[in-house]
Amino acid sequence: MSEAYATAGSLPLLWLALVIAAPLFEELFFRGFLFAGLVSSRLGASGTIVITAFVWGVIHLQYEAVDIFMVCILGLILGLARLKTDSVYTPIALHSFANLVATIETSLFGTTST
Repeated sequence: MSEAYATAGSLPLLWLALVIAAPLFEELFFRGFLFAGLVSSRLGASGTIVITAFVWGVIHLQYEAVDIFMVCILGLILGLARLKTDSVYTPIALHSFANLVATIETSLFGTTST
């Protein structure tokens, strides 16, 4: 995150990508498309939440192992939010908020914990 922030050509575009675009597209795919397809399979809701959280965490290989683990934990929370609200809008909003906090943390302190 610090490297992306330091090398960004346009900070407003970086913020737009991190706070709006990434959460929108990632959540539509993981908690929208994949979730809807897997929840009715033998995996059920619990398996779907775990699998989508794990795969979502794995795509964040730009982070260190502990950070990927934290992304997986967030993925479990987002999956549970998707299940409980039966809507993809809730995980999109939560993901956007998490990225907003991480981006603010990076802009103020130069590092993030996730």
